[in-house]
Amino acid sequence: MDKKLEKYIEEKNSGKETFVQMLLRLIDEKNLTDVQIYKRANLDRKYFSKLRCDINYKPKKTVVCALALALELDNATCKKLVKKAGYILTSANKFDLTIRYCIENKIYNLYKVNELLLQQGQIEL
Repeated sequence: MDKKLEKYIEEKNSGKETFVQMLLRLIDEKNLTDVQIYKRANLDRKYFSKLRCDINYKPKKTVVCALALALELDNATCKKLVKKAGYILTSANKFDLTIRYCIENKIYNLYKVNELLLQQGQIEL
C-alpha cells in the first residue's frame, strides 16, 4: 500500500471511535446489557457477538437503525451512531424518514416501527 495513503488514513482515524466502540459505550452509559440490546433490536446472539468482537465491523443500515431504536437514542445521538457506521438518514427516502419520525417521536418498539415501515411499503428491521 502507498505509504502516503497509509499515513493519511492513520492521521484521519487517529483517536476516533468506531461504530462498534460507540455502540458498546452507549450500552454501558445506559446501564443496559448486550442481551437486552440484541433482543430489542431483534438480532441473534451470534450476530451480536460477531459485531462485538470486530471493532471495525460495519453492519447494514437496517441493523444500525434497529440498534439505535433498541438504545432509545435521541435524534442527535442517533445521527452520530448512524454516521459512525457510514450512513445517513436522508429526507429523500421513506425508510429514512420513517426511522427519523420514530426517533423524534420516541417510538422505540420494533414491532410498532416495523408496522409503520410496512405501511409505507418499506422493509422491516
